[in-house]
Amino acid sequence: MSPRTIAGLLVAAGALIAAPSASAAVTATLDQACYTHVPTQGSDPIVATLTGGTPGAGFVLAAQAPGKPTGSSGSASGTFDAAGNATAQITDISPPSGTIGPTRGQAVSLTVQDFGAGGAEQPVGQTLVTNLALSVASRPTSPRAHRRVSVSGRPFAGQRLYGFVVKGTSRRVLRRLSLGTANECGFVTSRQIVAPRSFAPGSYRLYVNVGRTLDKSRALGSRFSITRRLL
Repeated sequence: MSPRTIAGLLVAAGALIAAPSASAAVTATLDQACYTHVPTQGSDPIVATLTGGTPGAGFVLAAQAPGKPTGSSGSASGTFDAAGNATAQITDISPPSGTIGPTRGQAVSLTVQDFGAGGAEQPVGQTLVTNLALSVASRPTSPRAHRRVSVSGRPFAGQRLYGFVVKGTSRRVLRRLSLGTANECGFVTSRQIVAPRSFAPGSYRLYVNVGRTLDKSRALGSRFSITRRLL
C-alpha cells in the first residue's frame, strides 16, 4: 500500500473520529395535563422528564406562548445524565394573557435545546396553564337575575362543582348552586342566581368546592352584599 493511500485512510479515519454522533430527538413527558398559577403566590412547577438527549451535554427547556419569543413563559437548564436523560422544572409560570381570573387553560409550547447536538430548538409538545380563581359577574345588578359564575384551578379538574351562599361567616347554606363538571384545568362556567332565597339585605359569601356539601377549607370564596330589600 502506497504512503499516499495510507495517508488518505488516516485522514478519513480522523474525520470519522471527529464527527459527532447523531443524537435522537429529545422527548418530554410532563407530570400534569394543566398547571395552576395562584395570583401573587406562584404556581405549580412544570416538571418534565426528558429522554433521548446527548449524554453529558447541557440543555435548556423553554416555554413560550404562541407568537412569543423562546422562554417568554419561563425556562430551565441542566445536564443530561450518562443515558441521555434528565428532569427539568420551569417555575412560576402564569397564563400567557396575563389574566388573574378563571381561564379554561391557556396553551404554552415547550422546546428543548440539546447543546451536544448543535443546540437547535426542538419542539417537545405543549401544555396548559390556568389560575386558581373564582369570579362572579357584577351585572346584571339585580340579585334576582342570573350572573356568570366562573371558576378554575387544577384541584377541581374533572370534578363536579357546587356553589354555596352563606351569610357572613355562617356555615348555614342559604342557596346551593350546581355549576357543572370542570375540565382538565378545573374550569367551569355557569349562569346562576347568586343570592340567598330570601333576597334579604346583608353581607354574604359565595363558596365553590367539589361535592354537594360546603367545605370551606377546600373552597374558593367571593364576598357580595344586598343593600336593599327587593319587592
